Amino acid sequence: TQPLVIMVEESMDSAMARWQQDVIGYLYVGFAACALMLLLSIVAWRGLRSREAARRMARQVQVRIAQSERELAVLMRSVQEVIFRTNTAGRITFVNARLALITGGSESQTIGRTLQELVEPSYRSAVENLFARAEAGGVRTCQAMFHLDGGRQLLFDVAMVPLLENGKLMGYAGSAVDITERWVAQQELQNELEFRGLVLEVNPLPISMTDIQGRLMMVNRAWEAYKGRDRAQVIGLRLADFLPAEEVAVHESADRQLLGEGGQTMFETRVLHGGKTWRDTRITKALVYDAGGQATAILCTLMDVSDFRAAERLTRQAQEASDEAARSKSEFVANMSHELRTPLQSIMGFSELGMFRSKADARLTGMFEDIHRSGERMLSLVNDLLDVAKLESTVGTFQLERVDLRGVIYPVLRELDPLLAQRKLRLDVALGDLPLTAKVDPVRFQQVIRNVLANAIKFSPQASSITLLGRMDSRGQIRLAVRDHGPGIPEEELGAIFEAFKQSSTTKDGSGGTGLGLAICKKIVEALGGRIYAENVKQGGSVFHIILPARGFSETIPAELQ
Repeated sequence: TQPLVIMVEESMDSAMARWQQDVIGYLYVGFAACALMLLLSIVAWRGLRSREAARRMARQVQVRIAQSERELAVLMRSVQEVIFRTNTAGRITFVNARLALITGGSESQTIGRTLQELVEPSYRSAVENLFARAEAGGVRTCQAMFHLDGGRQLLFDVAMVPLLENGKLMGYAGSAVDITERWVAQQELQNELEFRGLVLEVNPLPISMTDIQGRLMMVNRAWEAYKGRDRAQVIGLRLADFLPAEEVAVHESADRQLLGEGGQTMFETRVLHGGKTWRDTRITKALVYDAGGQATAILCTLMDVSDFRAAERLTRQAQEASDEAARSKSEFVANMSHELRTPLQSIMGFSELGMFRSKADARLTGMFEDIHRSGERMLSLVNDLLDVAKLESTVGTFQLERVDLRGVIYPVLRELDPLLAQRKLRLDVALGDLPLTAKVDPVRFQQVIRNVLANAIKFSPQASSITLLGRMDSRGQIRLAVRDHGPGIPEEELGAIFEAFKQSSTTKDGSGGTGLGLAICKKIVEALGGRIYAENVKQGGSVFHIILPARGFSETIPAELQ
């Protein structure tokens, strides 16, 4: 009853128009759906990119955090301070490697211990105060002595701060700086200052210090006793406030000189002692500088020299009296020597006349010979005494000339030839070929050579030899030596034989003469700027050395040696 196919015939335009009306709605819906899907795709794509960027950023942040943690760990290990953290109960939860380096242990040995356990008992109360009133916040500091293994002790400056989060205490963080070396240095400095203060206080010299303006800063006990004033009364005052005007003027003048020239100055003046007497005082002043090199004070030291000056005056008076007595003695000896010569000449003359006229009577001739020999010995003693008097006189004793000593010595040797022949002695002379130039009094120097050689002749065994050597040493000095083979001189008497009227114990049988010959030699040689001494020789005998300062070869003409 229903047709299978219905055929409708319709024009193309009407069909297309109807189709367009039916399809236009679907097209709008399709376009909307496509646009929505495109938008959703764009949003999803941007979300994926953002997530990937966030993931990369998170990875970078994690890397940076890890690097920062490593750097912080390295920094914590390398920091020179002890860094630590504690929980709310005060037990250490973290400490850097510095503490382990100081203690010689490890960080793990300190973790879990309280800070109070690490310090000396006397410092524990100060450490406990660091944990008080945590809610107040802020930095707390104290000093604590840490007791380490092995008995070591280190002093630390400890600083700590509470860690608060929303007002709730989370723990404590702190640091500790080792100040042991500084503390030890301060103790040593304090000890040094105390020592210097003690030295200053016990110093017997009065010492004071004033500032640049002249106000008194410090005095010691000796100053208080010397000036008769207590330090509490004068510290802070100017010198003009309590010293006499003339003494203040001296101090101010010296201070101006010091400030202008620097260094130190020393002078003598009269200072009021104890407010009563004036004393001769040596004052030493010196500038005191600070670390920057600026003068900040003037140190003044007083030395009482009144007794010294009085002793000096007494010594001078005694010396003058002694010189006067010596002059009187010399004049007396010289006068007596001249007075004794006149009767001695008469005695010797008449004794010679008696020997000539009494040749027929041997007994009478022997008596006159004894008188003549005694007169000669007496005349020799008078001559020696006269020489001593002349040498002790300060006027007209020496006439110095620059001469070649060889020309002075040879005439003396010829003069002594008869004595040498009489005792059958041989004289060996070696004075060299070069001039022995010296500045001497020829007559006096001949007297020295004559006395020394005469002694050598007197004490030498018969048929022995005497040696006279002369040379110039490396220092330009002239050295003469007279060697004999006599009995020698006891070691303990080598120096005494040059004293007046002193003789060696080996010559006290009367053969030694008056004991003035060598004393005269010493006076002459020392007056010429030289020295004379004797020594014994192991092979026997003695050597007399004469040393004179030399003069240049060009200062004189070599003397004739014939």
